[in-house]
This record gives sequence, C-alpha cells and structure tokens, in this order.
Amino acid sequence: MIKKEVAVIGLGLAGETVGYGFQQRNYHTLLINGSEQDNQTISSAKNVLVLRGYDGLAGDRNLALEALKNNIDIVKKIKEIEQKIVLPIASGGGTTGSGSITHVSDIICANPEKIVCPIVLMPRKDESIQKRINAYNTVKELMEIEELGAMILVNNDAHKDLQKINETLINMLDRFFTDSSVSKGSNFDDSEKMRMLREHGVFVLAMLSGKDKSVSTQDMINVLTAKNIFLPLMNDGVVGNIGIINQKDNHLDEHEIIQAVGTPENIFTGNNGTANIVCLSGLSFPVDYISELGKSAVEEQRERIGKRRTLQLEEINIGLEESRKTASSQKTSKRRKSSLDLLRELDDDDDGTEMNS
Repeated sequence: MIKKEVAVIGLGLAGETVGYGFQQRNYHTLLINGSEQDNQTISSAKNVLVLRGYDGLAGDRNLALEALKNNIDIVKKIKEIEQKIVLPIASGGGTTGSGSITHVSDIICANPEKIVCPIVLMPRKDESIQKRINAYNTVKELMEIEELGAMILVNNDAHKDLQKINETLINMLDRFFTDSSVSKGSNFDDSEKMRMLREHGVFVLAMLSGKDKSVSTQDMINVLTAKNIFLPLMNDGVVGNIGIINQKDNHLDEHEIIQAVGTPENIFTGNNGTANIVCLSGLSFPVDYISELGKSAVEEQRERIGKRRTLQLEEINIGLEESRKTASSQKTSKRRKSSLDLLRELDDDDDGTEMNS
C-alpha cells in the first residue's frame, strides 16, 4: 500500500475539513488557515497552522501569496514534508484555500521527487458570482503548472449534502491508497499507482462493493462516467492510464471500460481487492465546464452592474424632479448626492468585469 507515502495539506475551511477526515485515518496532515473562527470547527485537530495577520484574507484570494510570505514558518513546514505524494486540498470558491493552493503546489513541485496531486472542491452552479470566478481562476492557474501530477476536481453539485461528498471522496481515496491485494494472475502494484498519480491531467475513480452479488462492468462504467462526485469528463477519448482492482470473485471487463472512456497508454489490473475500483488518470481537463463556469459568472456580474447603474440613474432623475420643488439649499444637497452616485458608477466601471478575484 502507498498510504505511508501520502501527505495531505488542507487549505482554508473546506480544505481543512477534508484534511481532518484524512487525519482521523492516520494520514500525515497539515491544516492551514488564517481564520481562528474557522479553526474552531475542528478544535480537536492536530497540526493546525495559522496564517498570522490574515484572518480569512478578507475575501481577497490575491492576498494568499503575501500571507505565505509573512508566515515563512508555514512555508518551511510545507517544504519539509517527507512523504512522496502530497495532496493539497481547497475549495475553489473560497479565499484562503483557492488563493494559496497554487502557491503551495508550486512550492512542493520545486522538488522533482514529489508527486503533487491537488484536490479542488468546485462550487455549485448556483453559488455566488465571486465563488465561481475564484474557482475558474484557481483551476486555470493550476493547469498552468506543468510539473503537477494528477488533479482531482470534485463537483459540489453531485449531492445536496457536502459532508456526504467529502466522505465519499475520503473513502475512495483511502481504499485506493491502502489497497494491498495480491493474486497469482496480476497485481496493481504501488509503482503503478504512483505512475497514475504522477500523470499530468485529471484523475477520477469509482468504487463499488458487491456484498451479495457481483458488480457488472456496466455498473462501474455508470459510476465512473456519470453517477459520481467529480466534474463531467471531456468526451474526447483521451486517457493516459486505467487502473482496475477486482473485488474477490468478481471480474470487470477492461475492453468494455476502454470502449467507454478511450484507449489508454497503460492499463493496470489487480485482483482479490476488498472492493471493485476503477480509476483513470491523464484525462483532459474539463475545459468546457470550467469555461462555462467562468463565463456564466462574468455575464451575471455584468448584468448585476447594469441593473445597479439603471437604478442609480433612476434615483438621479427622481432627485432632479424633487429638486425643482425644493429650496436652493436642498438643491445643493441633491446635486451632491447625484455627484456621489456618479462617482460610485465610475468606481463600478473601474472595477470592471474581468475574472479577477
């Protein structure tokens, strides 16, 4: 098993929450946040590191680099991680996590011996504009780090209960990391698992346990490609590696899986597992989904700014009508208010609608 080679870094509240789940299963973890209030939600956690002077980053993910620079002791602890496989985890829509995960990944990637596999918890489509813009920028920045290994993109739209999504993620990855199945036929060994995780691109996995009956290949394909907790796969047939672990006395047809997801460069198979697991790595990034997420957020932002401008102009017109019926001193007051409204409009225009957090 490769569990002892795995370290987890939870960043921000959501990342810490998932990281704490791994910590409870005895993984080496660092939990990093600037908010003391957030940290109180995991009061029994260990290795909690506070970004001193940056309580929640005030909603500005661009402060993350500054926060890390001013807390160099935390950067040192990150660099000193001994495990070969490192999983930085963060909410794409948050502030501390989304702002710091790219910098933390860069820091670890400076060591070519490390396998860095970021996990980004993606916001629901109906979440706030800023959260969706943050997530867009986070994934875009991570995609630009060529040294990264596999990236896991979790879809928070997969279930109404976020805790259920977190538990599913932890359970599946833990089962993958702790697998030690052995058979005379073939084995999905540790070096092959590491090879899958080192492959740049998207990583997904599916797990089904057949207690009373066998699990069909189609059942696994459905879970792998549709009924899961990850962002939708690109339908382009690009896949670097396929890994299969057959539960004892079960057999998944690798040819059917290939027909469903594409022809890989490598396929690794093992038997006698405690559950049926199929995983894919080296997948294309879901650029269609990510682009639409960012585009929809920006369009809504423009619409909101337009509505605000219209309302402000209506207020100005009302003010002008009322000013004709009031004394000159009141006119001066109205004019000042209208001028301030216009200044606010200019400020709004200066803010722009670029996808900046």
